[in-house]
Amino acid sequence: MKKKFKGTKKQQQKLALAEITSIFTKAKEAFDGKPELANKYAKKARRIALKYKIKLPLNLKRKICKNCYSYLVPGKNLRVRTNKGHVVLYCLNCKKFMRIGYK
Repeated sequence: MKKKFKGTKKQQQKLALAEITSIFTKAKEAFDGKPELANKYAKKARRIALKYKIKLPLNLKRKICKNCYSYLVPGKNLRVRTNKGHVVLYCLNCKKFMRIGYK
């Protein structure tokens, strides 16, 4: 079931962004019962963003692991720590970390 958005490039990107946000809400709902399904949703949202050349909003971008592309929820599969001017996000699925500066 491939979805192709109609219209100009700007309209396509707007529709794709709306689709991405709805996919993230589905992932949030599905995470408690089926984390694998939430990971699938996160990968799907990322693929749509790549296809339509959209930058994911920062709040959504930080919910996806940059290494294994799984959906991240603090306390469940994500460890959050601060260290020397950085917020360190540690994915418990793939054991990799991402650093975000805050100074």
